[in-house]
Amino acid sequence: MELNGLDFKRIKLSQDSTKKLQLFKSRTGLTPNIACRLALGISIAENNMPSLELFTEESGQEINRYTLFGEHELVLTSLFLQWCHAKNIKDKDRDEYFLAHINRGVELLVNRVRGLENLAQLIKAN
Repeated sequence: MELNGLDFKRIKLSQDSTKKLQLFKSRTGLTPNIACRLALGISIAENNMPSLELFTEESGQEINRYTLFGEHELVLTSLFLQWCHAKNIKDKDRDEYFLAHINRGVELLVNRVRGLENLAQLIKAN
């Protein structure tokens, strides 16, 4: 396990999330890595458990760790690890829940944001 509690170098999204990220990029111009950062926050804000069974398929886009987090790795992983602590997630299950949050968050993001103006409203609402 790495120091920050997440043990992956790359994540592989579901095919459905990959398609939704392409749609999101066409609507907003934001790249998949930035969308995934937003997706993580939106999913965690739901304050419930994402279903691991719904997000097990990993045949979509692959994103390496640095591209996913960029300079915000400490903040984003801390946010996720705080959620894990609050939900009593075991260390061995963290990577699965992280991926489930990203995939669920992508779905939530695409459903809520039709363009950049909706993104601004989403940020104000939270």
